[in-house]
Amino acid sequence: MAGAVRVSPAARVLLVVGAVVLLLSLFLVPWFTVTGARAELPAGTYTGVGTTELLNDLAKGPWAWIAFAWFLVSAIAAIAVAAVGRRTHNLGTSGILVLVLYAILLLVAANLVNQQASGANAGIGFEYGFVAAVVGSALIEAGSRFPVPAPMKPGVPAEEVGRDRA
Repeated sequence: MAGAVRVSPAARVLLVVGAVVLLLSLFLVPWFTVTGARAELPAGTYTGVGTTELLNDLAKGPWAWIAFAWFLVSAIAAIAVAAVGRRTHNLGTSGILVLVLYAILLLVAANLVNQQASGANAGIGFEYGFVAAVVGSALIEAGSRFPVPAPMKPGVPAEEVGRDRA
């Protein structure tokens, strides 16, 4: 396949580890802790799924579920890239951007709730699951950008081999 760049074994490991960390963080570990006694932001500890449901309620639409589906697509695509061995770009970066939007929306929602009433203020705290999701997305991106060693062709200067890969 012309122009396709293979993924190195180290990149495959990064892709798989990043995908597994992202998948585990989505379903098993807490992302955010909400405090306070406001109906708009119910207090509790939220995993990736719970955070998505909360953001969906706040946004009044399916937007958070679309973002959550993108996390799943990123993780599955990372595993597929590791298996097939063809390089892709920006899977992890897009996941990190979606995670940043999750955090911003929750922090903005907490500030809006706090402005509406003086008592029972809402607070948002980050948990290790959110950090694990960011790390998993960063590992996916690192694996997709990991440098591939140039193959040595007999009788061909090194600069021409590099030109073949670009």
